[in-house]
Amino acid sequence: MMQLKKNSILVIDTNIFLTGINFNYFQEILFTTPAIINETQVEKYKEQNRNLLQRIELAKELGKLIIQKPKEYYIQLVEEKSKITGDCNALSNNDLELIALALELKENNSQEVILYTNDYSIENLCSELNIKFKTLFKNGIKNKIYFEVYCPYCNIVYRSEDLNKNCERCGLKLKRRFSKKEKL
Repeated sequence: MMQLKKNSILVIDTNIFLTGINFNYFQEILFTTPAIINETQVEKYKEQNRNLLQRIELAKELGKLIIQKPKEYYIQLVEEKSKITGDCNALSNNDLELIALALELKENNSQEVILYTNDYSIENLCSELNIKFKTLFKNGIKNKIYFEVYCPYCNIVYRSEDLNKNCERCGLKLKRRFSKKEKL
């Protein structure tokens, strides 16, 4: 694993918690959102990994894990950028909030902010927003990707927000693909 600056701020996604993260491994203070914590408390995870929830509670009590909701300004900014990259409908509201928290921390602190995730769409949007990201136990994306939403039959291109809707012309479900050109 890479060497982190001692004063880095780490923002943690659900999938990193579910890997069985050991909070003692990190010297840095970890941040996440209330929605991400709620995702770890789904009934199936309580049975699969009871220790996870206990480790989260202990880390909160020790001040090692800070749970914070981002300001609405940052959420809206991230939502707008997700439309540019074409990731808007591939990301949940919880994902957007997590990225917004990382952006808020980045803009309001002198420390390096790194978002830990194993989600390619989160990584892609972080790349667009110049937020550093790292993965655990897998390779992350190498380059920023732009997507477009299109009808696989008519080949008509739609707005990124229209992903999973039906084509107005033929009624087929819209899909997303890599865009050949960079969006401005």
